[in-house]
Amino acid sequence: MKYTLMIKHKWNMSCLLLALLWTMACVSHAATAEKTENGVNRYEDKELTVVIGSRTPDQLAAFYSGRGFNQASIDAIKKTCFVFGMVDNKTYETLWLSLDEWEFIAADGTPLKRFKRDDWKKTWQQTGLSQAHQSTFGWTQLPEIRDLRMHEHVGGNVAVEWNDKPFSLKATFKTGADKSGEPRTVTVENLTCTSN
Repeated sequence: MKYTLMIKHKWNMSCLLLALLWTMACVSHAATAEKTENGVNRYEDKELTVVIGSRTPDQLAAFYSGRGFNQASIDAIKKTCFVFGMVDNKTYETLWLSLDEWEFIAADGTPLKRFKRDDWKKTWQQTGLSQAHQSTFGWTQLPEIRDLRMHEHVGGNVAVEWNDKPFSLKATFKTGADKSGEPRTVTVENLTCTSN
């Protein structure tokens, strides 16, 4: 009887240990980006590089006014918080950038609204921005969805509602050609809507 209880105890401990190791393996695909000396957040490992930072309203105004955007459109852009991102896939496995898988979270835990391309179409109708300038704006934004093969990278801006307090980003990337691989998640803390 004592021997049977001891074997049962060892079996339970082995199962517990295996469950713990499996959980740790799953969690290992979650990481946090670190702020670099120039204030940009960077995460890099052997499979993935993610760079995230903020654009100031003055930077945005200078960029878009230099490309002939009208003042009403620049004013609308300056009222919005722009985060820039760059993602580089360093593996043979397909990595999926899908902005619907990115969560922008305010300091109080509530989600921040992300402005999608359709939201901007409404803004451009109100501000009278030409179709050519709308296309220019479009190529400065991260794509809504994009598959990245080995050594492919993509970069651009993501627009979210203005927030005076620091917020975070939880960027999840599905993997595999059919998106069935182990997802990768990179968290970026203390992002800000920089005002100058």
